[in-house]
Amino acid sequence: MDNLENKDSKNRNLNRKQKASLLVSFITLLAITFCASYYITNYITNPNSKNNNVENENSNVYAENNYLSDDIFVSLNTKDNVDMIDTLLKLKEKLGFKEKLTLEELSNELSRKGYKLSEKNEEKLVYTREEVTSASSLEANKYYLGEEDGYISIFKTDDSGNIIESEKKVYSDSKPLGNLPEIDQNYIKENKFSFDNKEEALQKLSEMIS
Repeated sequence: MDNLENKDSKNRNLNRKQKASLLVSFITLLAITFCASYYITNYITNPNSKNNNVENENSNVYAENNYLSDDIFVSLNTKDNVDMIDTLLKLKEKLGFKEKLTLEELSNELSRKGYKLSEKNEEKLVYTREEVTSASSLEANKYYLGEEDGYISIFKTDDSGNIIESEKKVYSDSKPLGNLPEIDQNYIKENKFSFDNKEEALQKLSEMIS
């Protein structure tokens, strides 16, 4: 008799454990189903959420790196005419800008020549101006490449930005201005090539006529 009672007691304990185990399994399955349903519903209703997160991360990375890439293209336009389009690296070499520039610094430099930022994306910056900047807005104490009698000249400005005629030299024994690319011709005629010293101006002249 005692053996039967012990057996019944063991069976009851076993049934309780089985029921408890089934209950835990059921609750776990219910939680998993709920989480899966929430994720699927969220993905269907907002499929761009993942892409938005990636874009936000990329934006944060770009924001931390303030300097513009030398490979980005810069287009300078006067109204509907393209004055120049080249990489930032080439633009800096032509205009004598410093090695590293932020977008704000580049915009400030180009604003002196009348350009304003009109379009930007990861591949290109577009600057536009309404008219050619007057030659009277030359910077003080700078050396410029200019045009004289169809040839390239180098001249210097004084403290007021006026041309010092006694220091102007016309390189009539070198390549005529008309032999250069049209964009370079326009830049020289508009006095866009400026330098801090004569050596830099001579180096640029050498590059253009070689």
